[in-house]
Amino acid sequence: MYNHDLNNIPKFHGRRKGRKLSKSNQLALKIGDRYLIDKEDFKDVFLCKKNIILEIGFGDGENLINSAKQNSNFFYIGADPFLNTTAQCLNKILFHNLRNVLIWPDDVRKILELFPYNSISEIKILFPDPWPKKKHHNRRLIQKEFIEKIHQILKPKGTITISTDHDILKNWLLEKFQNYRKFEWMVRSSKDWRLRPPDCFQTKYELKSIAKKRKPSWFIFEKQ
Repeated sequence: MYNHDLNNIPKFHGRRKGRKLSKSNQLALKIGDRYLIDKEDFKDVFLCKKNIILEIGFGDGENLINSAKQNSNFFYIGADPFLNTTAQCLNKILFHNLRNVLIWPDDVRKILELFPYNSISEIKILFPDPWPKKKHHNRRLIQKEFIEKIHQILKPKGTITISTDHDILKNWLLEKFQNYRKFEWMVRSSKDWRLRPPDCFQTKYELKSIAKKRKPSWFIFEKQ
């Protein structure tokens, strides 16, 4: 795994490891290490001419894996700090024998400095932790500094898609992106944020959210 030495990385909050890994997921971590990003892998990714999609917080990999399966001409980088979800995702990558996915099993903010400028076509952040308590707002991923960094690494007219079912976070991310002014909110009607984009797949989290009568929203911002 890439040994980073970057300063001023925000502190990660929460447990990195949950329940005990199943035997199949333990095996996936052992034999799937070729899918984990190291320094050389990271450099090689940007030598290819494919569109590169970055998914931050991929969960158990439902959207990431389905996207990679259906778009073999794209290259995908998934970043997620949780061991359990990384193992589940690696298990699926191995099962489908995917060749267009790499995983960063840690906080994505630790590698953003490694991305060349204008190198990413799309970024997806599906249902990030809302950190609803006021005292925890600084723990949210969507902050001014984060938006500035992703603006640098996105290609011109590149997009970032963010979904959430939390009303406070909806207002938060809209405020942050609109204040930055270098992104345009791609919206024409209310349907544009109420309907899941066609290039995003339904996940277990979204199904649970709908079952609990929450209303997921989908926001797409384009780099100007």
